[in-house]
Parts: sequence; structure tokens; C-alpha cells
Amino acid sequence: MNAEKPKKVVEEYDSSEEEVEVNYTKSSYIAMKQKKAWKPVFCVLFGGSFYYYKNKNDPEPKGRIDLEGLTVVSPARNEKRKNSFALQKGEELLFVGSCSGVQELEQWTKALQDSLDKEKTEAPTAGKKKMKKAGLYRRAKNNISSISATSVIGKKVMKSIVNEETTSVLAALKRIVKAESGAAKKAEDLEKNILKITVKVYMLIEARELNADEFLSADKPVREAFELLVRIYNGRDRVKPEKIAEALKKVEALLKKAEEIICQLLSLHLSSKNMLRVSNIFSCLGEVKFLETVLSLRDPSLEADLEKLVSSMEVYTQVQYH
Repeated sequence: MNAEKPKKVVEEYDSSEEEVEVNYTKSSYIAMKQKKAWKPVFCVLFGGSFYYYKNKNDPEPKGRIDLEGLTVVSPARNEKRKNSFALQKGEELLFVGSCSGVQELEQWTKALQDSLDKEKTEAPTAGKKKMKKAGLYRRAKNNISSISATSVIGKKVMKSIVNEETTSVLAALKRIVKAESGAAKKAEDLEKNILKITVKVYMLIEARELNADEFLSADKPVREAFELLVRIYNGRDRVKPEKIAEALKKVEALLKKAEEIICQLLSLHLSSKNMLRVSNIFSCLGEVKFLETVLSLRDPSLEADLEKLVSSMEVYTQVQYH
């Protein structure tokens, strides 16, 4: 796995907001086992140290684990939850996490394995005074965006943004995910996550906390991914399987790029729980394994659903949003 590109972090010890280059290996939201509950945390791998934060924009980590002398175990022992891994010192469990998908799990376990012999690294921290003000501002935003798709206001919002066409597309997607996974719950969770995030983003835009144009930066990779998926679908009976697999890896990379852009935009506005919902949506729909399985489905009852999704992607790529 290639290391992520250096990120510019705003050092908040002074008002000049000087940008400092920080090199890290991997970061994302992970569900962490805390006693018997699983709670989302933002995890960061710096050199030979693993940090986790309650939220991505917290000034200081909630916990730190230096990796020297540890082992990475996947799946975590005695865990039924999918995509789990553990950091252990002998038999002592120091961290048990569950990633949003198979690809994310593979990336994390490889990155952690590769970092076991690296020197421990201090995480960058931010000044508390300024972050306290920012925290109050974010809490105000979170109050706006915490409206559920099942609340009275949420239902009114859904009526204004989910029309008959999007409802039918979502229903088709739900049936396909259920057929691909054999799990009705996975399909229902996906639908719930999409609706909840849609409502929250809509409310943030309505409250002018977000500008819809900001999402245009994610349009290019999404558009390219959809265009490629349409070509793959239309040529799936004529193209060699290895060529399809290669193309699907490109689709996966493009959707991952879009996810990173969207997460960056939403991280100041949504809770860690909802940021994990965003990651789960992309992991469910954007991984090669899922796409390969869907393309191999030959159930006549699903052909109309597949055609519906492909048609929607074609429409998206034909409309210019900028």
C-alpha cells in the first residue's frame, strides 16, 4: 500500500495559522471495541505509533499505542464482528477495531505490520484555547445536522430531496445489495446510512454551513468511476475477466478518492458516528469484491434493477454540474 500523501495541518498554537507538513501512513474512522460496545474513533498511524481520536478534528488523541513489540491479529480472537483486527502485546489486547470493509481492513493490517519496526512518533497537537472556540462552533453545527431521517423535520426534508426517481434507484440498490450479500440487514443499513447522511448534508447546506459547490471537487472522480462502470457493464460479456478486474480496481480507486474529498468536507460538521456511516457507504458500494459479485449476478429478477442503476449513472455523467 502506498503511503498517503502529506497532509497540511494547521498548527493552532498561534493566530498566524502556519501550515505544517505532516507525513502519516494511514488514517480513517474505525469502530473500536470499548467494553461490550463498538464506538467509532478516528485512527491515525504515524511512524511506529498508532493514535485514536474521538473525532477527527480533536486537538489531542484519546489514546496512543506504540507498535514496537506488538503483533497485529486479524480477525481479532473471539470476535464475531466482520473485518476485525487487534493490536496485542503477548496475549494482552491493546486495541480491537472493526473496519468499514475488506479493503480497508487489508490496508490497515498491512500498514500496521509494516510499522511494527518503525520508531515511535509524536502526534501533532493543537492549542486548546482556539480549539475550544472551534468546538463550540462545531457543536452548534452538529445540533443542526443531528436531525434524523425518521424525525418530523427529517421526513419533511426527505420529501423535498428524495423524489420518485431517487426512491426507485435506492430501492433497486437495496435489492442488489441484499442479493449480493445474502443479508437483508446489510441492505437496510445501507439505505438507512444513505438517508441519514443525505438529510444531514441537506440541512447543513440549508443552514449555509456548507456550500453545495464545495462538493464539486468530488464530482470528477465520481463521474469517471460511473463512466467506467457503464462501459464495464455494457461490455461484460465481451471483455476478458482479467480486464474487467483491472478496470474495477480503477473504479475502486476513483471512489476512494471521492470518499476522501467528501470526508474532508464533512469532518468538521458531523460526529464520528456519522463519519463512519459515510465510510460504510463507500466500503459497501465501492470495493472490487462487491462490484465483481454484482456484475456476475445472472438473476433475471435483478436485471431491471441493474439497468436502473446503470441508467442513473449514465444520466449523472451526461449532466454538467460545473
